[in-house]
Amino acid sequence: MDDSLSVGIREEHERSCLERLIDMATDHKTLQPLEFYKTFLDRKSRPDGRSLLEFRKVTVNAGSIGTADGSAIVKCGNTTVICGIKAEIAVPGMDEPAKGFIIPNVTLPPLCSSKIKSGPPGEAAQTATQFIAELVANNIILDLHTLCIHSSKWAWVLHCDLVCINLDGSLLDACVIALITALKNVTLPTVTYDEELDKLICDSDQKRPLEGIKQPVTSTFSLFENGILISDPTSEEEQLAAGLTSITVESTLVTHMYKPGGCTLDEKQVKKLIQQSELKAKEIVRLIEEVCLSSIAER
Repeated sequence: MDDSLSVGIREEHERSCLERLIDMATDHKTLQPLEFYKTFLDRKSRPDGRSLLEFRKVTVNAGSIGTADGSAIVKCGNTTVICGIKAEIAVPGMDEPAKGFIIPNVTLPPLCSSKIKSGPPGEAAQTATQFIAELVANNIILDLHTLCIHSSKWAWVLHCDLVCINLDGSLLDACVIALITALKNVTLPTVTYDEELDKLICDSDQKRPLEGIKQPVTSTFSLFENGILISDPTSEEEQLAAGLTSITVESTLVTHMYKPGGCTLDEKQVKKLIQQSELKAKEIVRLIEEVCLSSIAER
């Protein structure tokens, strides 16, 4: 038999075997997704090639929405969130007359995932909005006193709309990065209150950035029943996991921990997750600072 013909037959056989293996793996993933993932987790790896505690690449862009007072686009792996901020002036609340407002709203349109349906906000969107609102209420995002123009009279209100255009896990992580970056991108006109005339004086030519912005970074982890922990889970990994935990840190301080049920964590596991969160926070803070400095230079 001709050597070239023999090589061709062998290559065709190898391709056929590879195709059968791929089909078998696809069937396994479709019919038994958890068992499919466990074959990777047992080898301390994941189907996308990451190690168990490896985070996906994060990219950040600031000031990309010209009609907003501040904006950002963040991509964590395939999860992509856009944040736009519009500012207005309102009367502060009677219970907190020296504070302004941050009003977050997370939207998950049907285009972001096949699992999101049209209609009123679903559980995922409501949970994300409530999560951001809790960070705001606990002064983890920004010192709300810096939004006060004149106590009991006038204060800034920041409407922060976060829209996810591609959902593939770790939504809270992307939302926090997008919000902090957008806040750092905000510039407001200089506004003062004249008590004698009882009116506001606005100087649109003199704009200033926000003050008192914190630098929290949220990291989400999935816990599987055999005690395996993974960082930055995809949507599929979140669905297969026995529990989720989102830890928010600023520098080395844990400022918030969110765990919606599922398996319990022991002290050793919690310490490990906090350590991973701190490592990620350093990189994300550095990235945000670089992007914001570049955005200011382009203005």
